[in-house]
Parts: sequence; C-alpha cells; structure tokens
Amino acid sequence: MKSMRKSVCIIALAVAAALAPSVLRASEITYTVDETVGSGSVTGFITTDGYLGVFGTGFGEIVDWNLLLNDGSGVTFDLLGPASGSNSQVLYEGSALTATASQLLFHTSDSNIGVLAFQSPEIASGGPFVCYSTAPSCSSFSSPGISLAAQNDDGDNIGTALSGSYVIGSVESAATPEPGSFLLLGTGLVGLAGALRRKFAR
Repeated sequence: MKSMRKSVCIIALAVAAALAPSVLRASEITYTVDETVGSGSVTGFITTDGYLGVFGTGFGEIVDWNLLLNDGSGVTFDLLGPASGSNSQVLYEGSALTATASQLLFHTSDSNIGVLAFQSPEIASGGPFVCYSTAPSCSSFSSPGISLAAQNDDGDNIGTALSGSYVIGSVESAATPEPGSFLLLGTGLVGLAGALRRKFAR
C-alpha cells in the first residue's frame, strides 16, 4: 500500500512537472505571415514573447521567425530565427510595431516612426532581407513601405507602399489553448497529487 501511494504521487508530480514548460511556452504568441510584396511574397511566421502593446526599449521581444522570401522571379530565401535555424537577425526600432492577442501590426502614421527588419546573416550585411519601414532607409521607393530581397541587397529589391495600420501577421483561428488553461491544468494536477498524498498518509 505504501509503495502504491508513493507511485501515484510520483506519477502525478511527474505529469505536473512535464506540463510546466508548456505553461511557460504558452505565453509566447506565433503570428502567421502571408502577404504579397510587389511581384513577390513573404510567408511563414513570427513568434513574440507574448507582450501585448507597442514594442520599444525594454518592451516586447521577437523570439523566433521563419520567413520565406520570394522575389517573384523564382528566387527564394528562408530567413530563420534562433529556434528555427538561426541564419539571420532581427531589428526593430521606434514605436511602429504593436502586438495584440490576434495580430502583429506595423503603424505608418507620422507619430509612429520605426522599422522592423529581418536580414541574413545579420542586419546591414547586404544579404537577403525583408523590411517594414516608415522611412526610406530600407526601401527602394518613398516611405512608408515593405521591401525584400531574396538573393541579396543589390538594389534589385522589390517592395510595396504601406498606409495606416498594416497587419504583418495574424494568429490562426485554430490556436493552442490559452496560457490560463495550461496553468489551471497544471495547478489541478499538483493539487491532486497533494490530496492523494494526504489521503494515503493517514
């Protein structure tokens, strides 16, 4: 009997411990990217740390990405973040990037100056890139806009002008359970383990 109650407690605690990383990871948000850029496109995903609001110094972090660039002529390049292959870097500055629970937005109004860029192998290296900007620094046309180069930044990049609040990515409808659901399940299992331990300790 003693070994049985010990086994039950160990199993319950093991399940709760296994769920703990899921609870932590559930706070991250992955936005699906699927957009046309001139004659090309950018598809894939961007994952943030789950921060909701305007990204800026000390607020919000992009933790991973996998973006397939297509320049419209058959040339493609896959920009990969730290957890997906790590062949590129990300840069976001200013106050133009905002995250909500369902969308990642880039604001192009005069009061929201900023840039969001992904480039391989690093920012300002001259390699393949995709860039959202309220200024012409990373575009081949007047600001604001999005531009990309699937081979290298050789002046042949393509782009599209932007206006208003532009949706970079959206959370798919078949989303994973909310963080609260994982937390509730984990808490319940820990409580169950405690109750079983008290019951069998009598």
